Amino acid sequence: MQLGYITIVIKLKNLRQILDKLLKIGSSDTDDEVLRLKKSSLLLVPLIIGPAAFIWGIIYLAFGHFVSAAIPLSYSLISVFNLWHLHKTKDIAPLQNIQLILVLILPFLLMWSLGGFAQGSFVMIWAFFAPVAALTYESENKPHYWFYAFMLLLLFSSIINQTLIESSIPPLPPVTIEVFNFLNISAGLSGLFFLMRYFINEKEKNAMQLLQKEHETLKLRTEELRVANSKLQYFAKHDALTELSNRHHLHDQLNQMMAYAKRHNLTLAFMFIDLDGFKNVNDTCGHAVGDEVLREVAQRIKSLLREEDLIARLGGDEFAVGILSSDDITYIKDIARRLIEEIRREYSDLTAEIPPISASIGISLFPDHTQNIDELLNYADEAMYYIKNSSKNSFFIRQTDDQ
Repeated sequence: MQLGYITIVIKLKNLRQILDKLLKIGSSDTDDEVLRLKKSSLLLVPLIIGPAAFIWGIIYLAFGHFVSAAIPLSYSLISVFNLWHLHKTKDIAPLQNIQLILVLILPFLLMWSLGGFAQGSFVMIWAFFAPVAALTYESENKPHYWFYAFMLLLLFSSIINQTLIESSIPPLPPVTIEVFNFLNISAGLSGLFFLMRYFINEKEKNAMQLLQKEHETLKLRTEELRVANSKLQYFAKHDALTELSNRHHLHDQLNQMMAYAKRHNLTLAFMFIDLDGFKNVNDTCGHAVGDEVLREVAQRIKSLLREEDLIARLGGDEFAVGILSSDDITYIKDIARRLIEEIRREYSDLTAEIPPISASIGISLFPDHTQNIDELLNYADEAMYYIKNSSKNSFFIRQTDDQ
């Protein structure tokens, strides 16, 4: 029994896969989800009614009702052609127009040919597929017209029903009429239910997929905003050319280093570095080459410092360095000398021949000279101008003659 159940499940899955393939024959890569759903919903109409119409036609033929048989059989043939044409052209318009007209009119014609409501086993119920299918495909107002047309045909059929009964061909056997009553009502309503259920389920699925896409888009844009905000925050604190700390961030870092030096009884040396001869680089080689030199200078300074040391570009050709030291002034002097030597070294790796440049460095100490950050900066600036105006290519520690 369990094996039989599994077999049925597999067959149902295979049937669903076949149906899904058939519903995609009119889709193209350029269709959006809304149009794809409209096409597949409209395709369900011939796929549901077509096989039933073919069976109905064969039965009518068996009872000798050739005119009545021609109506559903012709619908089946036209539907096959419609589906083939849609597969080739991907143009849904012919299928839409032909199917809705045929589905609306042919069931009433079949009922009239059989002799009215009772003799026709209420076959006109299949015509209600037209306004229902129009709901899934047409614009807002057009489905109403299909419904009104159905009601008018129903009213007209009621008016002529007695005439149809009196002039009808020999009726079908009572048992056959009862069977058709059941089949038309049950199959017709089941088909309508399946069509609406499919449309609603697919619409909900599309809505969920759209919501998921919007969610993913929102996540992506949020991430882009986060990255952009991070960049803004980064460049608010860093120089765009060298990516060193800028003047604004320098104050924050110096405050932290001063607090750390005070807690651990260390000396903080602040160095104000100004390049000698850099204006000549810009004048002779251009600002683009000048920017290359500034980036190279930044890398050379950085290569001599520890990770915990501070380096910043203040603007133009001015840089700043903060160094913590636990021993005497010897380490600070050694770093200053090495900075001068490294900056003065030839710039042979750049795109142009660079005129000689050097550096003048002014140094102030915390807490020896001051415990105020603004005074620490001013003292280093004054020391730098002192050495720049006297000899250049050297360093000077405020209130100290030893170099």
